[in-house]
Amino acid sequence: MTNHWVDFKNSDVILIMGSNPASNHPVSFKWIQEAIDKRGAKLICVDPRFTQSAAKSHLYAPLRSGTDIAFLGGMIKYILDNNLYFEEYVKQYTNASFLVNPAFKLPGDNNGVFSGMKDGKYDKATWNYQAGGGGVISKDPTLKNPNCVFQLLKKQYARYTPEVVSKITGTPQDKLLEVYKLYASTGKPDRAGVELYAMGWTQHTVGVQNIRAMCIIQLLLGNMGVAGGGVAAMRGESNVQGSTDHGLLFHIWPGYLNTPKASLKTLKDYNAKETPSTKEAKSLNWWKNKPKYVASFLRSTYGKGVSLDEAYTLMPKIDDGSNLSWLQIFDQMYKGKFTGFFAWGMNPACSGAHSNKVRQALGKLDWMVNV
Repeated sequence: MTNHWVDFKNSDVILIMGSNPASNHPVSFKWIQEAIDKRGAKLICVDPRFTQSAAKSHLYAPLRSGTDIAFLGGMIKYILDNNLYFEEYVKQYTNASFLVNPAFKLPGDNNGVFSGMKDGKYDKATWNYQAGGGGVISKDPTLKNPNCVFQLLKKQYARYTPEVVSKITGTPQDKLLEVYKLYASTGKPDRAGVELYAMGWTQHTVGVQNIRAMCIIQLLLGNMGVAGGGVAAMRGESNVQGSTDHGLLFHIWPGYLNTPKASLKTLKDYNAKETPSTKEAKSLNWWKNKPKYVASFLRSTYGKGVSLDEAYTLMPKIDDGSNLSWLQIFDQMYKGKFTGFFAWGMNPACSGAHSNKVRQALGKLDWMVNV
């Protein structure tokens, strides 16, 4: 969620976990301090180290590096067990009431893995919702059906007791409960909580799962889509977000529009493939407006001198099945499939994964320009 740092001033509880903004994003801390001074906001810091952010916090809790998922899992259980979730929000704006295929099994019922594991890969045939007439997803508004997402969530996180979480994380139980109680206090219509993360989460092998666990918490508490809420990625250099907004990444245009595949030869083909539809009467389905965003981008790029169809044909396409991400590029370079390389505003010899391989790959180039 790329909410602006200024929005932190609207938060009632701010959780710093996986980042250290007091040191690394000092401008953002201006707005954290404003929330504290003007709203009486509380600041929580959970970190293996006692950082500058920890020194500024009202509540600090240590944990072992890499145990964030267990820590957050304990908070999910605490919220559910104590009925601290924002009930109206959970029922109306999440998939908590959706009924899941009865054949789906959680790891606790299936030897430690979800249903569908075959030869080290998941067959997701059971990972779907039940559907009624017209393909509309079946729901239980009471959240009591054992196959609804809410009950499956409770079952999955039942194991994350304070005793177990404390043993895994090393965080004292009293500190765990203190953090859980304070942050869960935001699960009300008139309160908001935000989480601030950076590479302290993303650079773990389970980085995506760290963030998804926090998203579950924010959805339970109704902290998504509100002022002062969200799961805030503390961006690094300005070009980190800029690479997204200015179309410098291989897989998206500005506005998070997917780069077209070569097989999508016309704008009509692209819009048909990329525009989602829904049978849910209450779904806003905002991305039904994707063709409008695409048209706006193409107009901003090529002006009114060409038609939208012509503008689309001028845009580069990606070969179907190709992957032009960082790791893949350097793997291909290592295999001698690149002759030249522009390193612009980066230092892959130091910052890339497997730096020895990266340096060997760079050594195989005919030419390289470093800007």
